[in-house]
Amino acid sequence: MPEDRALEGVRLIVTGASRGLGRAIAIACAQHGATVGINFHQSEADAREVAGRLGRSGMLLPFDVADPAAVTIAFQAFADRTGGVDALVNNAGIIRPSLLVSALDADIAAVIGTNLFGTIACTRAALPFMLRQRRGVILNLSSVAAARPSQGQTVYAATKGAIEAFTRAVAIEYGRKGIRCECICPGPVDTAMFAATKALVGEAVLERTPWKRFVTPEEIAATAVRLLAGQAGATGAVHTVDGGAPAG
Repeated sequence: MPEDRALEGVRLIVTGASRGLGRAIAIACAQHGATVGINFHQSEADAREVAGRLGRSGMLLPFDVADPAAVTIAFQAFADRTGGVDALVNNAGIIRPSLLVSALDADIAAVIGTNLFGTIACTRAALPFMLRQRRGVILNLSSVAAARPSQGQTVYAATKGAIEAFTRAVAIEYGRKGIRCECICPGPVDTAMFAATKALVGEAVLERTPWKRFVTPEEIAATAVRLLAGQAGATGAVHTVDGGAPAG
């Protein structure tokens, strides 16, 4: 257990927290003192495993980020139990690797719905709580694919570029009200989500990273904790964590 309780008393929700980056971020935040809403959509068994690790510091929140009504209900339930929402980590994301000409309409809609619309919907649900408190942190997850996509990532890259623009816009609108909005831009992470892209392009993607290796979920989580705690943060900023060179 870390001695640094940088997030002591912070009430935060992590979307897509059952696996991969979301799981690592949720666990790290709880270890640093936060009460964590563990969002999941389909991976209930994985989410319950995370909740088991967090104990009283965790609360399961089953909802689809692309369903605004379900998002609103879940955020209110979390606030009713904890007293408010201090921070949000918009991590939920999917990828359906395909060349654009052969991409299915349903896959395009799903990626945009989860990655971009889900980020917008969750941010809209969190803001009223933060505005009442006149403080809060929104941390979005982008990807280096926004600037240097791999083959088969056209739609995914588009959503991540939009998330970075969304981060800056939210920061402009709400920074004066005490709400920070920042973005982490990870390099390739060897998670289950990346497996399909890895199968399509192989490990050649690593040749384009500074340290020629995958970033670990724990490195991303450590950066998330620092930014949520206000360390090395600047509202509207995009922090790249690429190939072992953590931001900040």
